[in-house]
Amino acid sequence: MDFLDRLNERDRERLVAVSTAVRLARGEYLIRRGERGGDFFRVVEGELEIIDGRQQPAVVLDVLGRGQMVGEMGFLEEQVRTADVRAAETSVCQRWDRGGLLKVLDADPPLSAAFYRALAGLAVDRSRSITTTAMMGALAGGSGTGGETAVQQARSLAARTKAWLVEVEPIIRRDRAAAMQKLLAGLHTFVREFENVAGRLARAEQLASGAELARELHPYLMRSHLGEMAIDRVEGWAGDCWTIAHIAAHKPMGDGPLGEMLDGWLLDLPTSRALRERRALAAQLVSESLPSRAPVRVLALGANSALPLVQEFANLGRLPGEVVCIESSRAALGVVEQAFATRPRSLKLKQVQDDLSLVCAGRGRSDLPPQDVVVVDGLLEYLPERETVKLVRSLLTMLAPGGKLVVTGMAPSGDELVFDHLLNWPMIRRDAATLRGLLAAGGAEEVRSYEAGSAGAVLVGARAVV
Repeated sequence: MDFLDRLNERDRERLVAVSTAVRLARGEYLIRRGERGGDFFRVVEGELEIIDGRQQPAVVLDVLGRGQMVGEMGFLEEQVRTADVRAAETSVCQRWDRGGLLKVLDADPPLSAAFYRALAGLAVDRSRSITTTAMMGALAGGSGTGGETAVQQARSLAARTKAWLVEVEPIIRRDRAAAMQKLLAGLHTFVREFENVAGRLARAEQLASGAELARELHPYLMRSHLGEMAIDRVEGWAGDCWTIAHIAAHKPMGDGPLGEMLDGWLLDLPTSRALRERRALAAQLVSESLPSRAPVRVLALGANSALPLVQEFANLGRLPGEVVCIESSRAALGVVEQAFATRPRSLKLKQVQDDLSLVCAGRGRSDLPPQDVVVVDGLLEYLPERETVKLVRSLLTMLAPGGKLVVTGMAPSGDELVFDHLLNWPMIRRDAATLRGLLAAGGAEEVRSYEAGSAGAVLVGARAVV
């Protein structure tokens, strides 16, 4: 049903009057995964594809035709976009700007009531469609093996996993080494089976399977300290400075011996090792990129970028300079201030609380002198390609001519299903060549990349010397 058909003639005309037209060529993107939501769209001509571009070839999750809407949940909650949307053919869409439409709705209560009722009806219809599809898949046996649906396969795997976890716990009291050996063997088997199941599924089914597995194993995951921090997080994203600090410390903690063992397993996964190794390597490369003259100026985007610099600057002695940390969270800035408390007097620390998403978009409020080095640890794996290029361009303008940009990235890894689904910590993973290309597209020169474990990368680029 066309969204506008849910409204009376007066309300339809009012909404159409405040919309604008967007024309798309075939293959052109309307929405990019990772962007902040807000505006929403209605297809007027042509077709749009909702795709998951994190794997190649990209997976088409849905196709939208005339009268269908996209982006309405982002309008309601301003959530980050969860998928890419591109034109399957030459298309025309109506676009409603969130800020402008909210003003219209505030000034017209009858229109506002009708509009939100129509959105609620749209949500109900989509929910029914999803439920019907799931039931049809279950009746037909889905795409699983042996007639099992994706969710049924996840439940079977979870049941087997919980069974041997129950067996392991009593062994810990008698022989901790034997229990650890049995635990690691079981977890290795679990990951391999999860990969086998997920590898045969379309993206939507994979998400459903992963969500069911995470739900079933939630009590055990929460017994590990990393699992608790990643899943039951307050900050809204798993990569906050407290979680990264736990990974960097590499000291397993948890609820009882089994929780501690599970935490140790998570801390030894390739992604965790990469998170440790790349932050240390990034700090070293920052140190090596500093000019010989003083004072030096270093900008750290986020607490995770600033904290590893503490030891590096301690090693440099009384080098005069200033470290600026821009961070969204006031609490995280407090952690940075405490970490730099013992710095030499010659080194100044300036902290700026600003929205990192706005800084990434080049709309930050900070007015800083040209920097010698800008370091960004742990942001690129949350940004789509277009936003990454925009970020690089923005950061290069903050550098003095010849200044260095040090950034980290996350590469594909065999444990990504664990992080994406069980820890609810999805990352955009790219190989070194792709990351170098993104920095070059943003204007960085002399781009070099360094491996950090099997799943991490650190890159250094320079601003051109005019």
